[in-house]
Amino acid sequence: MKRAIILMLALMMAIPAIASSPAGSYDDELYGRNRVATTVKAQFEVNAGFITGGKLATKNFGKLKTNLSRPYLDVIGGVRLGDFLFAGVGTGVQYAYGECNLVSIATDIAHGGSPDTWGSVSIPIYANVRGYIPTRVIVKPYISVSLGGHVVATSNFSKEGYGKLRGGLLMKFGAGMNIANFNFGLGMAAQNLEWINAAGVTMFKAGNNAFYIEVGATF
Repeated sequence: MKRAIILMLALMMAIPAIASSPAGSYDDELYGRNRVATTVKAQFEVNAGFITGGKLATKNFGKLKTNLSRPYLDVIGGVRLGDFLFAGVGTGVQYAYGECNLVSIATDIAHGGSPDTWGSVSIPIYANVRGYIPTRVIVKPYISVSLGGHVVATSNFSKEGYGKLRGGLLMKFGAGMNIANFNFGLGMAAQNLEWINAAGVTMFKAGNNAFYIEVGATF
């Protein structure tokens, strides 16, 4: 009888320990496997790119053939939200160096001609949102949208006495991929410009739509 009572007491003490410890750890393991990790961490990028030339769409004179090629260097900082989303702000510098080809238009209007090249340096400031497609490999595709503006710091227009070249709206829409810590992207870039002559008269307001390609690194 005593042996039976001792055995029953031992079983009563052992069953809760067996039931709680292994089962609880197993449940925690399953929960950890199925739980979607939501992380928020800082992310920074440095990208070098090139925007092709193209036509300048003016409100006054229609589309003008020109070469507004622009290499650029951008720095973007923000937060990475899990595996799917990035939001941040960017700035940098771009240099437009192509042929201006506005001589005939400016001569007809102001009888003074215009600079032979754009020769302008501008500083973009924009917000960037990027959606990632999570994968199990190191290649992660994404879609990127940027919206902001750019300010012309210096240009041949002011240096040669033809007034000022001002910036305006800046938009970029494209796709790309992260390969480990490296970026590769391409898409469309849209920028607005305004030319104000030395007398303060607006010669044109124009926009340029062109392709861009860029490479960089993520930190």
